[in-house]
Amino acid sequence: MGWTFYNSNGEALVQHAESEATQAEMEGESAVAKFVPPDLVKNSPGVAKAWICWHHATTINASYNITSITNDATGFYTITIATDFSGASYARALGNAESNVAMYIDNATAPTAGATKVNLTNNSGSNANVGGNAGLAASITFFGDQ
Repeated sequence: MGWTFYNSNGEALVQHAESEATQAEMEGESAVAKFVPPDLVKNSPGVAKAWICWHHATTINASYNITSITNDATGFYTITIATDFSGASYARALGNAESNVAMYIDNATAPTAGATKVNLTNNSGSNANVGGNAGLAASITFFGDQ
């Protein structure tokens, strides 16, 4: 059974038999007339490859493709990604932290394909852990090629 794309005037644009996009087509954004199964959506360049929200120093509230988070020292965390990126060049989009805590990428330590470090500081510039209130958390999202 095939399917057809139509424009706003009702004209048929593309008729296509059922065929599945490949990982390469997803990464290259060239799977225009193919269906994308759920296990391949993650290969699209604009889709987050991993994310984490945590509180209580290392209690993970929610995550995707994250193995663990460790508290290396006050305010310093290592986030380990389950499926490594293809290299150390990937985007790390900082989310939010507690109302009195700022989060930074730890520039003193280069990321690896499977882990990155972040640093949290309070309003006075001192290193600070995520607090004990479950409502106060920190989050980070990762984008790139895996």
